[in-house]
Amino acid sequence: MLKTLFKAIGPVAALAAGVMVAGCDNMNIQIGDSDGVPLAELDMSGPAPTKLVLAGPDTVIVTDGAELDINVSGDDDAVEAMRFSLDDGTLAIMREKGDWKNRAQATVRVTMPAAESVTLAGSGTIEAASLSGDADITIAGSGTMRAAKVDAKDLAVTIAGSGSLEASGKARALELTIAGSGEADMADLKADMAEVTIAGSGDASFASDGDVDASIMGSGSVTVIGRANCTVSSMGSGSLNCRSGTTTKAKKPKAPKAPKAPEAPETPEAPEAPE
Repeated sequence: MLKTLFKAIGPVAALAAGVMVAGCDNMNIQIGDSDGVPLAELDMSGPAPTKLVLAGPDTVIVTDGAELDINVSGDDDAVEAMRFSLDDGTLAIMREKGDWKNRAQATVRVTMPAAESVTLAGSGTIEAASLSGDADITIAGSGTMRAAKVDAKDLAVTIAGSGSLEASGKARALELTIAGSGEADMADLKADMAEVTIAGSGDASFASDGDVDASIMGSGSVTVIGRANCTVSSMGSGSLNCRSGTTTKAKKPKAPKAPKAPEAPETPEAPEAPE
């Protein structure tokens, strides 16, 4: 079970490697190798992005469109501090270095094709009109994300911390991981099948009529709406609640220790040759 958990939170480790946070009162966030540039200096002449990253306390509202368009409004100081980077299909939105003492917020309105990957680091908010394809959602921190229309083949959701997700739509396969006290409210999202891993006190809800396999460590809870075939392995007071009932996985017996090989007998001494 632990192996499954550590494997499942791999996306959070990848986020930590890509988003570097230094200091406490004066945090600096860098995404990849770029500190970002003011919006006026951002080159948007290439293909529109399909991935979005927000690092910081601001709000990003995404609407669907074939071409990239960005508009920033809000507190003057916050607007001036906004930085952007566009590289390899990823639009990253952040603050300039040293601006984290400014608690004022900016609102960034983005038009882009339906995102395939959305990452939120910090206390900000992302409102996405839609997600499609093989979609990934990663929330690290206390931020909030809302996805109004999900139409995904495979949907991977990772929440690390106290962040929250609200989503509706459908997915062929859902892979959900919560590490901490985060919440995934997806009661209006239906998955054909789902694999859920929770470590901590996180909560999740979604709909399914297929197979749901959950691993819960701690006091977290999962609620499945529909006629799903539910199986759970748990440590702690966590629970998987399914209308059709839940099957508890039997613990695997420990493999017996291999017996020690017997010591080889001593080789007898050869008799002395007769004189």
